[in-house]
Amino acid sequence: MNPADFTTCAYCPRLCRHVCPVAVATGMESATAAAMMTVPLLADRGVLAPADALAGTSLCLGCGACTLHCKVQVPVAERLSAWRAPRLAPPRPEPLQEIGPEPTVCVLTSAEDWSVRWAESEGVAVTSLRTGDSLGHAAWRLGDLTVIGAVAAHLNGRTVITGSGAVEEVAKAAGLPVRRLPAPVAGTIFSSCHGGPRPGPGQLACCGRREGFPEREPAAARMVAEENVRLLGGALASCADEECARWLRAHGGRLVGPTDPPGSPHV
Repeated sequence: MNPADFTTCAYCPRLCRHVCPVAVATGMESATAAAMMTVPLLADRGVLAPADALAGTSLCLGCGACTLHCKVQVPVAERLSAWRAPRLAPPRPEPLQEIGPEPTVCVLTSAEDWSVRWAESEGVAVTSLRTGDSLGHAAWRLGDLTVIGAVAAHLNGRTVITGSGAVEEVAKAAGLPVRRLPAPVAGTIFSSCHGGPRPGPGQLACCGRREGFPEREPAAARMVAEENVRLLGGALASCADEECARWLRAHGGRLVGPTDPPGSPHV
Protein backbone atom coordinates (compact mmCIF):
# COMPACT_ATOMS: atom_id res chain seq x y z
CA MET A 1 0.00 0.00 0.00
CA ASN A 2 1.05 3.60 -0.56
CA PRO A 3 2.36 5.44 2.55
CA ALA A 4 0.08 8.32 1.55
CA ASP A 5 -2.85 6.10 2.52
CA PHE A 6 -1.84 6.53 6.16
CA THR A 7 -0.22 9.95 6.44
CA THR A 8 -3.43 12.00 6.74
CA CYS A 9 -4.38 10.16 9.92
CA ALA A 10 -0.83 9.88 11.18
CA TYR A 11 -0.49 13.68 11.24
CA CYS A 12 -4.05 14.35 12.41
CA PRO A 13 -4.37 15.63 16.01
CA ARG A 14 -6.81 12.84 16.94
CA LEU A 15 -9.90 14.74 15.80
CA CYS A 16 -12.02 11.58 15.72
CA ARG A 17 -10.90 10.21 19.09
CA HIS A 18 -14.19 11.05 20.78
CA VAL A 19 -16.22 8.83 18.42
CA CYS A 20 -13.99 5.72 18.55
CA PRO A 21 -15.70 3.24 20.87
CA VAL A 22 -12.43 1.57 21.86
CA ALA A 23 -10.58 4.81 22.56
CA VAL A 24 -13.49 6.16 24.60
CA ALA A 25 -14.13 2.97 26.59
CA THR A 26 -10.51 2.10 27.32
CA GLY A 27 -8.96 5.56 27.48
CA MET A 28 -6.01 4.25 25.45
CA GLU A 29 -4.43 6.63 22.96
CA SER A 30 -3.11 3.57 21.11
CA ALA A 31 -6.72 2.86 20.07
CA THR A 32 -7.11 6.13 18.17
CA ALA A 33 -7.13 6.17 14.39
CA ALA A 34 -4.10 8.49 14.43
CA ALA A 35 -2.06 6.04 16.51
CA MET A 36 -3.04 2.93 14.57
CA MET A 37 -2.57 4.55 11.16
CA THR A 38 0.95 5.59 12.20
CA VAL A 39 1.91 1.94 12.83
CA PRO A 40 2.12 0.85 9.15
CA LEU A 41 4.38 3.82 8.41
CA LEU A 42 6.74 2.88 11.23
CA ALA A 43 6.62 -0.82 10.38
CA ASP A 44 7.41 -0.24 6.71
CA ARG A 45 10.43 1.82 7.76
CA GLY A 46 11.66 -1.02 9.98
CA VAL A 47 11.07 0.90 13.21
CA LEU A 48 8.59 -1.69 14.52
CA ALA A 49 8.93 -5.47 14.53
CA PRO A 50 6.19 -7.27 12.55
CA ALA A 51 4.56 -8.72 15.68
CA ASP A 52 4.50 -5.32 17.38
CA ALA A 53 3.04 -3.72 14.26
CA LEU A 54 0.19 -6.24 14.10
CA ALA A 55 -0.52 -5.72 17.78
CA GLY A 56 -0.50 -1.97 17.19
CA THR A 57 -3.34 -2.19 14.67
CA SER A 58 -5.47 -4.78 16.49
CA LEU A 59 -7.62 -2.33 18.45
CA CYS A 60 -9.67 -1.30 15.40
CA LEU A 61 -13.23 -2.66 15.59
CA GLY A 62 -13.98 -1.84 11.97
CA CYS A 63 -17.16 0.05 12.87
CA GLY A 64 -16.36 3.08 10.68
CA ALA A 65 -17.25 5.76 13.23
CA CYS A 66 -13.97 7.59 12.63
CA THR A 67 -14.57 7.74 8.87
CA LEU A 68 -18.12 9.01 9.38
CA HIS A 69 -16.77 11.84 11.52
CA CYS A 70 -13.70 12.55 9.35
CA LYS A 71 -13.84 15.73 7.26
CA VAL A 72 -12.09 13.93 4.39
CA GLN A 73 -13.68 10.49 4.96
CA VAL A 74 -10.44 8.49 5.29
CA PRO A 75 -11.49 4.78 5.27
CA VAL A 76 -9.46 3.85 8.33
CA ALA A 77 -10.87 0.38 8.97
CA GLU A 78 -10.53 -0.69 5.33
CA ARG A 79 -6.94 0.53 5.07
CA LEU A 80 -5.88 -1.08 8.33
CA SER A 81 -7.56 -4.33 7.31
CA ALA A 82 -5.90 -4.28 3.89
CA TRP A 83 -2.50 -3.64 5.48
CA ARG A 84 -2.95 -6.48 7.98
CA ALA A 85 -4.35 -9.03 5.53
CA PRO A 86 -1.08 -10.25 3.94
CA ARG A 87 0.67 -10.21 7.33
CA LEU A 88 -1.86 -12.07 9.45
CA ALA A 89 -3.75 -15.29 8.85
CA PRO A 90 -7.49 -14.60 9.38
CA PRO A 91 -9.46 -16.89 11.70
CA ARG A 92 -10.52 -20.15 10.11
CA PRO A 93 -14.25 -20.08 9.29
CA GLU A 94 -16.39 -22.80 10.82
CA PRO A 95 -17.56 -25.59 8.48
CA LEU A 96 -21.09 -24.94 7.24
CA GLN A 97 -23.64 -27.41 8.57
CA GLU A 98 -25.94 -29.40 6.32
CA ILE A 99 -29.35 -27.89 5.59
CA GLY A 100 -32.62 -29.18 4.21
CA PRO A 101 -34.09 -28.60 0.74
CA GLU A 102 -36.49 -25.79 1.71
CA PRO A 103 -35.99 -22.50 -0.17
CA THR A 104 -35.94 -20.46 3.06
CA VAL A 105 -33.21 -20.87 5.68
CA CYS A 106 -33.22 -19.40 9.18
CA VAL A 107 -29.62 -18.73 10.21
CA LEU A 108 -29.20 -19.26 13.95
CA THR A 109 -26.30 -17.64 15.78
CA SER A 110 -26.99 -19.04 19.25
CA ALA A 111 -28.31 -22.19 20.92
CA GLU A 112 -31.85 -20.81 20.80
CA ASP A 113 -33.86 -22.08 17.84
CA TRP A 114 -36.39 -19.44 16.87
CA SER A 115 -36.95 -20.90 13.38
CA VAL A 116 -40.03 -22.94 14.34
CA ARG A 117 -41.70 -19.93 15.94
CA TRP A 118 -40.93 -17.80 12.89
CA ALA A 119 -42.08 -20.45 10.39
CA GLU A 120 -45.40 -20.87 12.20
CA SER A 121 -46.00 -17.12 12.26
CA GLU A 122 -45.25 -16.86 8.53
CA GLY A 123 -46.91 -20.10 7.47
CA VAL A 124 -43.91 -21.29 5.46
CA ALA A 125 -41.62 -24.31 5.56
CA VAL A 126 -38.04 -23.52 6.51
CA THR A 127 -34.75 -25.20 7.14
CA SER A 128 -32.24 -23.89 9.65
CA LEU A 129 -28.49 -23.41 9.73
CA ARG A 130 -26.60 -22.87 12.96
CA THR A 131 -23.41 -20.81 12.82
CA GLY A 132 -21.08 -19.87 15.64
CA ASP A 133 -19.15 -17.32 13.61
CA SER A 134 -21.92 -15.55 11.68
CA LEU A 135 -21.20 -17.44 8.45
CA GLY A 136 -17.49 -16.65 8.75
CA HIS A 137 -18.02 -12.89 8.99
CA ALA A 138 -14.79 -12.11 10.88
CA ALA A 139 -12.71 -14.36 8.63
CA TRP A 140 -14.13 -12.65 5.54
CA ARG A 141 -13.66 -9.13 6.88
CA LEU A 142 -10.10 -9.96 7.90
CA GLY A 143 -9.09 -11.21 4.48
CA ASP A 144 -10.39 -14.74 3.81
CA LEU A 145 -11.83 -14.30 0.33
CA THR A 146 -13.04 -17.92 0.13
CA VAL A 147 -15.84 -17.31 2.66
CA ILE A 148 -18.27 -15.65 0.26
CA GLY A 149 -17.95 -18.32 -2.42
CA ALA A 150 -18.43 -21.10 0.12
CA VAL A 151 -21.57 -19.47 1.56
CA ALA A 152 -23.00 -18.82 -1.92
CA ALA A 153 -22.44 -22.43 -2.99
CA HIS A 154 -23.78 -23.91 0.25
CA LEU A 155 -26.98 -21.85 0.42
CA ASN A 156 -27.48 -21.92 -3.35
CA GLY A 157 -29.93 -19.06 -3.80
CA ARG A 158 -32.01 -19.67 -0.69
CA THR A 159 -33.62 -16.74 1.11
CA VAL A 160 -31.83 -16.05 4.39
CA ILE A 161 -33.82 -15.08 7.49
CA THR A 162 -31.66 -13.57 10.20
CA GLY A 163 -31.55 -11.25 13.16
CA SER A 164 -27.80 -10.70 12.76
CA GLY A 165 -26.21 -7.81 10.91
CA ALA A 166 -23.02 -9.83 10.42
CA VAL A 167 -24.93 -12.70 8.81
CA GLU A 168 -26.79 -10.23 6.62
CA GLU A 169 -23.51 -8.69 5.40
CA VAL A 170 -22.07 -12.09 4.43
CA ALA A 171 -25.28 -13.31 2.80
CA LYS A 172 -25.68 -10.14 0.73
CA ALA A 173 -22.04 -10.31 -0.35
CA ALA A 174 -22.76 -13.88 -1.47
CA GLY A 175 -25.64 -12.61 -3.62
CA LEU A 176 -28.39 -14.18 -1.51
CA PRO A 177 -31.79 -12.62 -0.79
CA VAL A 178 -31.97 -11.62 2.88
CA ARG A 179 -34.85 -10.81 5.18
CA ARG A 180 -34.01 -9.23 8.54
CA LEU A 181 -36.23 -9.92 11.52
CA PRO A 182 -37.90 -6.76 12.85
CA ALA A 183 -36.53 -5.04 15.91
CA PRO A 184 -38.55 -5.41 19.10
CA VAL A 185 -40.35 -2.46 20.63
CA ALA A 186 -38.70 -0.81 23.62
CA GLY A 187 -38.28 2.67 25.00
CA THR A 188 -34.62 3.11 24.04
CA ILE A 189 -33.07 2.13 20.70
CA PHE A 190 -29.53 0.74 20.58
CA SER A 191 -28.25 1.08 16.99
CA SER A 192 -26.00 -1.67 15.65
CA CYS A 193 -22.93 -0.56 13.69
CA HIS A 194 -23.80 -3.19 11.06
CA GLY A 195 -26.33 -0.68 9.77
CA GLY A 196 -23.66 2.02 9.73
CA PRO A 197 -22.35 3.81 12.82
CA ARG A 198 -25.25 5.89 14.10
CA PRO A 199 -24.60 6.32 17.80
CA GLY A 200 -27.45 7.97 19.60
CA PRO A 201 -27.80 9.15 23.19
CA GLY A 202 -26.67 6.45 25.59
CA GLN A 203 -24.35 4.45 23.37
CA LEU A 204 -21.01 4.27 21.65
CA ALA A 205 -20.69 3.61 17.92
CA CYS A 206 -20.26 -0.15 18.46
CA CYS A 207 -21.09 -2.64 21.21
CA GLY A 208 -17.63 -4.26 20.99
CA ARG A 209 -18.74 -7.54 19.41
CA ARG A 210 -17.83 -6.78 15.79
CA GLU A 211 -15.42 -8.81 13.59
CA GLY A 212 -14.08 -11.19 16.22
CA PHE A 213 -12.95 -8.35 18.47
CA PRO A 214 -13.71 -10.21 21.74
CA GLU A 215 -11.49 -13.08 20.63
CA ARG A 216 -8.71 -10.74 19.46
CA GLU A 217 -8.85 -8.14 22.23
CA PRO A 218 -10.96 -9.57 25.07
CA ALA A 219 -10.17 -6.92 27.67
CA ALA A 220 -10.89 -4.00 25.33
CA ALA A 221 -14.06 -5.67 24.03
CA ARG A 222 -15.32 -6.11 27.58
CA MET A 223 -14.62 -2.46 28.38
CA VAL A 224 -16.53 -1.31 25.30
CA ALA A 225 -19.52 -3.43 26.29
CA GLU A 226 -19.44 -2.23 29.89
CA GLU A 227 -19.21 1.42 28.83
CA ASN A 228 -22.26 0.99 26.60
CA VAL A 229 -24.15 -0.62 29.49
CA ARG A 230 -23.14 2.26 31.76
CA LEU A 231 -24.34 4.81 29.20
CA LEU A 232 -27.70 3.03 28.89
CA GLY A 233 -28.15 3.61 32.61
CA GLY A 234 -30.30 0.57 33.27
CA ALA A 235 -32.90 1.46 30.64
CA LEU A 236 -34.58 -1.27 28.65
CA ALA A 237 -33.27 -1.02 25.10
CA SER A 238 -34.30 -2.52 21.77
CA CYS A 239 -31.58 -3.68 19.42
CA ALA A 240 -32.17 -4.84 15.84
CA ASP A 241 -29.11 -7.11 16.02
CA GLU A 242 -29.42 -10.32 18.02
CA GLU A 243 -25.67 -10.70 18.54
CA CYS A 244 -25.27 -7.17 19.89
CA ALA A 245 -28.21 -7.70 22.23
CA ARG A 246 -26.78 -10.95 23.63
CA TRP A 247 -23.30 -9.42 24.03
CA LEU A 248 -24.58 -6.43 25.99
CA ARG A 249 -26.85 -8.62 28.12
CA ALA A 250 -23.81 -10.71 29.01
CA HIS A 251 -22.26 -7.54 30.43
CA GLY A 252 -25.25 -6.43 32.47
CA GLY A 253 -27.40 -4.57 29.95
CA ARG A 254 -31.18 -4.81 29.58
CA LEU A 255 -31.39 -5.49 25.86
CA VAL A 256 -34.05 -7.26 23.82
CA GLY A 257 -33.18 -8.46 20.32
CA PRO A 258 -35.15 -9.54 17.24
CA THR A 259 -34.97 -13.28 17.99
CA ASP A 260 -36.11 -13.01 21.61
CA PRO A 261 -39.60 -14.39 22.17
CA PRO A 262 -42.42 -12.13 23.36
CA GLY A 263 -42.18 -11.58 27.10
CA SER A 264 -38.52 -12.54 27.02
CA PRO A 265 -37.02 -13.18 30.49
CA HIS A 266 -33.87 -11.38 29.36
CA VAL A 267 -35.40 -8.05 30.23
